[in-house]
Amino acid sequence: MALIPIAVLLYGSQLESKLLLVVYASFWQVLVQVLYGVQDVDPVAQDTARAYGLGRWARVRYLTWPTALPYVMTGLRLAAAVALILAVTSELVIGNPGLGKSIAAAQSSAAYPTTYALVVVTGILGVLVNVVFRAVERRALSWHPSQRGELPA
Repeated sequence: MALIPIAVLLYGSQLESKLLLVVYASFWQVLVQVLYGVQDVDPVAQDTARAYGLGRWARVRYLTWPTALPYVMTGLRLAAAVALILAVTSELVIGNPGLGKSIAAAQSSAAYPTTYALVVVTGILGVLVNVVFRAVERRALSWHPSQRGELPA
């Protein structure tokens, strides 16, 4: 949010300023999670794969990628939430077309029921984005223990 003035200085009140903010903030969410995921690869498994003669790309494909994928999916889900928040906030502040601008217009014209309805729609959109990303995560990580339900005793 602190970057909104810089984005306005660079791109004005155009759509590019909102896009810059959303992409920049979302990138860091994914990058940090990828770094944590790559760091979480078991060193013994790395040494074992190296001892069995797996090349660099084979180790990335069969060892690093499966270990980092849950982190990547978490990063994408966080990035989607941050992107939605920043998109609406930049629309509110900059005046780009979208839900944020509609909320600001309804609020400034004292249309309080419309304002609350738009805020509720924004909240529902956030929940839908989270549900969609959770479904994608569940499907992509169906093999991972974190996505399996508890087995009945």
